Amino acid sequence: MSRNKTFSHSLTRRRLVGSSLAAAAASTAFASPAVIGAASRQDGTPAGTASGELVEWGFGIQETNPLARARVLAFQEAFPDVNLQIVESFDEQKLLTAAASDTLPDVIWLSRTETATWAAPGVIRPLTEFIERDGYDVADFYPFAIEEASYEGEIYGIPGGADVRALYVNVDHLEEIRVDLESIDTSDWEQLSELGSQLVQREGDQVQRWGFDHRVQAGNFWLWGYGNGGQFLSEDGAEATFNSEANVEALRWAVDAYDAQGGSNLYDAFATTFQGDQQFANGSVSMSVYEQWMLSAAIATVAPDLNFRLLPIREWRSGPEGSIATYSGGNGWYITSGAKNPEAAWEYIKFLHTDETWMIGARAVKALRQENGNPYFPSLTGKTSVDQMQIEELYEPVSEAFDSAVDLLPTLLRESVARELYRSPVGGQLEDILLADAIKPAMSGSETPKDALDNADQNAQDAIDMF
Repeated sequence: MSRNKTFSHSLTRRRLVGSSLAAAAASTAFASPAVIGAASRQDGTPAGTASGELVEWGFGIQETNPLARARVLAFQEAFPDVNLQIVESFDEQKLLTAAASDTLPDVIWLSRTETATWAAPGVIRPLTEFIERDGYDVADFYPFAIEEASYEGEIYGIPGGADVRALYVNVDHLEEIRVDLESIDTSDWEQLSELGSQLVQREGDQVQRWGFDHRVQAGNFWLWGYGNGGQFLSEDGAEATFNSEANVEALRWAVDAYDAQGGSNLYDAFATTFQGDQQFANGSVSMSVYEQWMLSAAIATVAPDLNFRLLPIREWRSGPEGSIATYSGGNGWYITSGAKNPEAAWEYIKFLHTDETWMIGARAVKALRQENGNPYFPSLTGKTSVDQMQIEELYEPVSEAFDSAVDLLPTLLRESVARELYRSPVGGQLEDILLADAIKPAMSGSETPKDALDNADQNAQDAIDMF
């Protein structure tokens, strides 16, 4: 039978003002994986009974992505009667067109923040029927991931990964200014700002090193807003609360933190020299908020001997043992309302998320990294059991800096929250509005934080009401 191979995994950020990227797919034969594991359905039906054509959009399995590739190849070995057709990338317009013309794929790979975007108009279907029929246990997924994949009380997607944020600190840079790592209290945001002003190195308008980068202009204001007790939407998603007092205070602090180092314009000019998100790894930034992938993608590759630590950011003024402030996101698998083969789609989703299948992917990741002379770091899957299994069974100590960072990740995930975007059918628009109408003008100084958030809040409410 004919089977498909994808190009690179490049699922676009679809918005209600979507782009026009073309989808791509190619037909060729898959190679067989070296190790395969089949899974039985939880309702007792033997594995491999699904059959027919299964069309999947959005999940590429190129050789450079062994976590995805090894798992999909394992599915094909376990379900030889399923003819899997993969379209690697798509945009919003393509999905809308497919819905209108009754040509939707069976299963799609989406950002979980878009659950409501596609659940509200009926493009994706609830998974309640399958979950209840098979007794599928979702308790092992992190609560934030299931929240994001739900809409109006029903689960629409199964989480397929996670990310999380914390503060990367260059210990050698701290020693230069005679500050001990142990003295840092990440709930004391004024201290972080002060350290930034001491760590920055510049001569006039020429910056050699930035001290503290909170990265709110890169989309991380959610973390600082939540860390100050702020919220961005009401519980039902019908009311924007961008301009809450807590959010205004957090944004004012963010502006002041950059001003203490020379200002946003100076940062923006310096940021044009950054290459490949390596600015922390190469010492251009002393302290920076980043996701967990910075460990493998930059530090282990560019500066494996870097003397750094990963610290949890704590809620403002909560003390050294205060609650952790972070948020997470990621993608998930969804079955469309127009699926021609929903049973095969469900088997596909279940199979990719068994502990055994995840570990097949994790071992493939480790093998590739070792082949390239790089240490292995666990991938965050959205499942507590698998994330722990990777640490216990596959991770090998690298250094105190890396080992402590890996040990911290499960704690960060357990404490993480989901952005409220998943509650609103216009969540994508709301994210764009917050960045364009609040963060950028406030950081640039063209508007005060309060005025910027007031304006963004009104624009967000208009988008919600229009829907």
